[in-house]
Amino acid sequence: METEKIIFQATLLSIVILSALFLFFIFLIKSSANKRKADKAGFELALKDKELEQMNAVIVGQETERAKIASNLHDEVGSIMSMAHRNLDYAITKLDNEIPLKEDLQTSLSLLEQSMTKIRSISNGMLPHFLMKFGLIKTLQRLTSQTEATLGNPCHFTTNCPDNFKLEQQREIQLHAILQELVNNLLKHAHPHTIQIILLQQASILELTISHDGVAINQNEYEHLLVHSEGVGLSSIVNRLTMLKGQINYVKTQLGGFVTVEIPI
Repeated sequence: METEKIIFQATLLSIVILSALFLFFIFLIKSSANKRKADKAGFELALKDKELEQMNAVIVGQETERAKIASNLHDEVGSIMSMAHRNLDYAITKLDNEIPLKEDLQTSLSLLEQSMTKIRSISNGMLPHFLMKFGLIKTLQRLTSQTEATLGNPCHFTTNCPDNFKLEQQREIQLHAILQELVNNLLKHAHPHTIQIILLQQASILELTISHDGVAINQNEYEHLLVHSEGVGLSSIVNRLTMLKGQINYVKTQLGGFVTVEIPI
């Protein structure tokens, strides 16, 4: 009996030890799997951060180059054309007796004025001087007024942000570029009668909504266009939103639709 008892105890101890070893091995396997998952997640996060960093570098580089071109257009080409305009205008005043020649020169002067206007427009579009000088709120008010003049109907801008509201400059430039692209797309494709721009600060989120009474699309249609459209406008918006860590949502209603952009602040 004593021998059987010893054998039983030894067997029980062996089972306990084997069970403990088994549980220990299970623990090691799970720990290893969790570590691999954590390492993978960390690698993917680092890769995503690297991609964002590279995208940011590309966009900043593009904005820097656009600023240089805009400056050259405004300061150098614009100055030369302004001088040519003054000289041509002065020459016309000296040609009272040469009516046909004067008319030709006046036509050239008109073309020159159109070119100067176009250069100023391109320069301002490439480098948002007004935004950097007067800030985001006044820039959105100005854009609303310009849109109203284009449509010939009342457009409205509403915000709960103070007039001196500011974001980091690069973020303001990106948001302004997104808004310009969205408004241009609406004017081109939705054919609205009126547009309303709403900027709301809600806790740590900045929400920009553009509502209209034109031909609207929903989110699924937007995502389809994003994949199949050959234009660069939508992809430009996506790239800028990625930099801002924001999101966009399209909604179609019975009376038109609206698009909302949300970015963290």
